[in-house]
Amino acid sequence: MKNPETHNYRYDLKENIFYAGDRRIPAYELEENDIGTCGYCDSTITSLSYHALDDEFVVTGKCVNCGALSANIYDNDWNWVREITISHFSRSIPADKSDNIDITIPDAKETKNKDTQESNEIDDLELLNSIPMRQIETIFSPTEIKAMFARAKGEKCIRQYLYNARKKYQKFEDVFGIKLTI
Repeated sequence: MKNPETHNYRYDLKENIFYAGDRRIPAYELEENDIGTCGYCDSTITSLSYHALDDEFVVTGKCVNCGALSANIYDNDWNWVREITISHFSRSIPADKSDNIDITIPDAKETKNKDTQESNEIDDLELLNSIPMRQIETIFSPTEIKAMFARAKGEKCIRQYLYNARKKYQKFEDVFGIKLTI
C-alpha cells in the first residue's frame, strides 16, 4: 500500500472486509472508536474495523453525519501515515476455497449470465438502500433518483434520467467515496 490508488480500495459493509486491489483483508477487530474528522462535513469519523496489511495497519471508518468511508493507514508503531477515501458495497465477495486472503475480484466487464445479472440488480438495490438518502439527494435530482432505483429493481425507467444520473456518478464517488454502477 505504499502508493495508494484510491479507486483500488473497497470495503464490504456486510462482512467488514477491506479490499486493497485484488487482496481480501478480513478484520482482526471490530471496535468503534472516534478516529478523526470528516473532510467533507467536519463531523466525527467512527472506526468500523481494523485490518493488518503487510507492514501497515488499516482502520476503516465512516462519518457519522454524511456516511463517507475512509481508511486511515498506520505504520507498525501506529504512527499515522495517510488517509484514503474508499468506496463501499453491501454484497460480500466469497473467499476462495483455500481460505487464502488473496483473491481476484471479478472484473465488471466480464460477460455475465442471466442469473448473475439478476443478483447484481439485487445488489445494486441493496447498495442504493445502504446509502443515506441525504447523500443521494445532494448530487442527484428527484427524477434521476427515481430512475436509478427503478433500474436497480429491474423496472422500466426513463432512459434520459438514468443517463443524466450516470453522468454524475464520478462526482458522487469523488464527494462520498461510493462508486455506483447501476
